[in-house]
Amino acid sequence: MIAWLLGGPLGGEGQLLWSAPVWLIAAAAVAILAGWGLALRGGPPGARGLRVAEALAWALALLALGAGLAGPRWVEGAGREEPARYLVLVDQSASMGVREGGVSRGERARALVDAVRAEVGEPVDVFSFDEQLRPGEPAAFDGRGTDLGLALAALSDRHLGVALRGVAVITDGADRGGLRASLSAAAGGQDPAAVGAVPPLPGPLTVLAVGAPQALTDTAVDEVYSGGFAFLRTPLVLRARLRGAPGAAVPVRLSRDGQVIDEQQVRFDEAGLAEARFTITPREVGRFAWEVSTPVDPRDAVPGNNTLPVVLRVVRDRTRVLQVSGSPSYDQKFLRLFLKEDPSVDLVSFFILRTHEDMGSPWRPHEMSLIEFPYERLFTEELESFDLVILQNFNHGPYFTYASDQLLGNLAEYVEAGGALAMTGGDRSFDLGEYQGTPLEPVLPVKLGLSGPKVEEDPFRPELTAAGQAHPLARLGASEAETAEVWSRLPLLDGANRSRGLAPGAAALLTHPTARAEDGSPLPILAVRELGEGRTMALAVDASWRWSFSEAAEGRGNQAYLRFWKNSLRWLVADPEDRRVVVTPSRENVLRGDEVRVVVRVRDAAYAPVPGAAVTLVVQGPGGESTAVDLLTSADGSVEHPVRPEAQGAWRVEAQAGPLAADRARSVFAVSDRDPELIDVVPDPAFLERLAAAYGDRARFIPDGDSPRPLVNPEARRSVSAQRETSLASSPLIALVFGLSATVAWGLRRRRGAR
Repeated sequence: MIAWLLGGPLGGEGQLLWSAPVWLIAAAAVAILAGWGLALRGGPPGARGLRVAEALAWALALLALGAGLAGPRWVEGAGREEPARYLVLVDQSASMGVREGGVSRGERARALVDAVRAEVGEPVDVFSFDEQLRPGEPAAFDGRGTDLGLALAALSDRHLGVALRGVAVITDGADRGGLRASLSAAAGGQDPAAVGAVPPLPGPLTVLAVGAPQALTDTAVDEVYSGGFAFLRTPLVLRARLRGAPGAAVPVRLSRDGQVIDEQQVRFDEAGLAEARFTITPREVGRFAWEVSTPVDPRDAVPGNNTLPVVLRVVRDRTRVLQVSGSPSYDQKFLRLFLKEDPSVDLVSFFILRTHEDMGSPWRPHEMSLIEFPYERLFTEELESFDLVILQNFNHGPYFTYASDQLLGNLAEYVEAGGALAMTGGDRSFDLGEYQGTPLEPVLPVKLGLSGPKVEEDPFRPELTAAGQAHPLARLGASEAETAEVWSRLPLLDGANRSRGLAPGAAALLTHPTARAEDGSPLPILAVRELGEGRTMALAVDASWRWSFSEAAEGRGNQAYLRFWKNSLRWLVADPEDRRVVVTPSRENVLRGDEVRVVVRVRDAAYAPVPGAAVTLVVQGPGGESTAVDLLTSADGSVEHPVRPEAQGAWRVEAQAGPLAADRARSVFAVSDRDPELIDVVPDPAFLERLAAAYGDRARFIPDGDSPRPLVNPEARRSVSAQRETSLASSPLIALVFGLSATVAWGLRRRRGAR
């Protein structure tokens, strides 16, 4: 009742202040005195007692009015003390979303927050943490990292110099920061000083563990060690680290393109760890997606970590070359020497060969200097083991005889499947080698089947075409101008094999200065072609060795010859990243939801950029669903498209920039749900117990399932600097005093006969 009359509760340690200006209070006082004087004037004389009572009543009413005008207020609270705050830190990382016994750890953490509130009483402040500390309870348990040490340090800095009643930490102990590693090292005796490195806290610590290791069922592929790349035709061991229930045995599978290619059984040790080893031998260069997986148990807490895809880039360690020459020659000798001296080349060379006629001679094999030519095995069983086949002035007829169509057909299929073929000129090559009409002719860069002369005999210097200036194979200088200058000073060549002209899709890099093909175009001397997945080159001369001599005579060494054949080797056996159409993901292994930039680069047959090229990009997810988008290349012949994959597994991208196989490119990237929080979701109560022990008597560890009995410092107080004000000007008491006093005064005035 009293608090209502005064306008609110008033503390005993407050003080009365006046809010009205001094001049207003003074004016009110003068007005009150004047009003009091007027109120006492008039009326019949006598009745002295009534006049005094009236004066007092008017005085009390006017004082109440003056007090209200002066704005009195009661101010209290400056420097008062209240119980200190209690802080609760809740782990909001993704591992807290794991369900155990039908209930997630996060749900149990929320219940513990309520239990702590009930135990310690208000005020309680709740913070959430993963990789950083945030005020408020977790909205969701989806953080990508747990750094308890960072959260405790941030809390210590935030409340520096402020006493707390206590701090409670609710977590499963799956810490990804350095605190768990430090305390583990201390426990193992490796770094005893780590115990003293825990952040200082302004109050006692209670560590409440959530999650029981024995209640968790989770088998996971933690990591696959691959090195990121592999060498072509070289065995590579993929090591997969797995985690599961101690003593349990599970099958582990290695898959590629959805097909299981290997499987083995592993058993987890006492620590719940195991390792699987798979040996693979890549047969193609490029990027390829592999996947290691284990079966998913219906009780598995995190099914997403049972599979881990990884992309390997397969490169060449050494380029395996098969050189077949019809007879010894300077051209064969120079090329063989160049290939043998290159440490990146694994050369198999045949140039002094026995024909079937030699086999039918009266001489015995050991009496002949000619070596046996295992052509059937080379062009059937071992053909795919070579990166490049060079037919150097080689006529197949005397060797292949009845099997020519089959063996040359094998060679053509090898090219279309991604192999490389180079044919050089001479008196046993092209039309002179009777390749017209054979299964090999359709893959060559030039058309055969001449009806007239098959050789251009006059010496000549080949001319570099516009396509040759841009093509990497013919680039002998640092710039196009320097390349043209080098080609222009090379010596004359003795002659050339004629042809009917370029095959469809081929490009001429060097041409004859005067001779013409059947279609009237300059006779191609050096031509290249891409078809299927492979590449072919035709050099219609057998005197490229002269380029080495002429340069040496001028004191330039033999750089032109070396550069030409190095360029030829590199281009012919090029990786997928060096084709006319190239599609490249910005990253090979990404996390689900991260952006991947897919870059498509388009070049023409001469390897010049193609601006404004229409490209259809198809992005296919692991489930087979695909999305196609139409793009146009920019001035540099490239275009970029962002992709944000949402499903785990191998994602394939294919770019199509034309109707030919050479206008198509493919690549792959792997997407995993490798959230660090979901790789290892096993709770770690031992770490939490070590954490509490590091704080000594000022900390308590409460295992999962025990009732929360947090440590509290009841003497911790906080000073409240904020003031609480109660306005008395509008209080009912002032209005009541003014009203009653004025009424009494007016009644007395009437009684004594005044008006």
